[in-house]
Parts: sequence; C-alpha cells; structure tokens
Amino acid sequence: MDGRRQRLEHLTRRWRERHDARRPSHPAARPPADPQREARAAAAFPFRTMAPAAYAERYADEMIGFTYDEVRYADPELDAWLLALGEVLRRRREAAGG
Repeated sequence: MDGRRQRLEHLTRRWRERHDARRPSHPAARPPADPQREARAAAAFPFRTMAPAAYAERYADEMIGFTYDEVRYADPELDAWLLALGEVLRRRREAAGG
C-alpha cells in the first residue's frame, strides 16, 4: 500500500472515530432529517426489501462515510433500518480493527 493510500485510510479512520464520538447516546436525541435528506434516503436504500445486515454485506466496503444514521426520519421503518445499518457497519469496523 502506498503512502497516499495509508494517509487516506488514517484520515478516514480518524474521521469515523470523531463522528461516532459525536453520536447522541439515545437515538431519539438525533435532529430531524430535512425533507431532501429523507427523500434521498428513502430512494437510495432498499429498507422495505432487504435487511440492513444483507445490505452491509454487499455494500459495506463502498460505504466509507455513512452518515444517514445521524438524523431522525419521519418514516419509522426507514429510521429503524438506517439505525440498524449504522450499527452493523460500526460492528464490522470494530471486528476488523478499525
């Protein structure tokens, strides 16, 4: 791995740590999503047809900066799915050591 790639991975890992540290301790404390973000999340994620773990299994490597779980969605099914996906992604990173 070249130095640029190592630097990028280091910066990404540091960003994730800071991002995760700022997460509210309780999901209800998240601010509400704005309408555009809610629409984008509902269109982008297969929350009605695929389990969060299955989605993570398929796409986790491409989800470097997942932030969709930092806000609260009006659709309770979408909200729960995105929270679960965020948790799966965090557990995967922890298991991989980073």
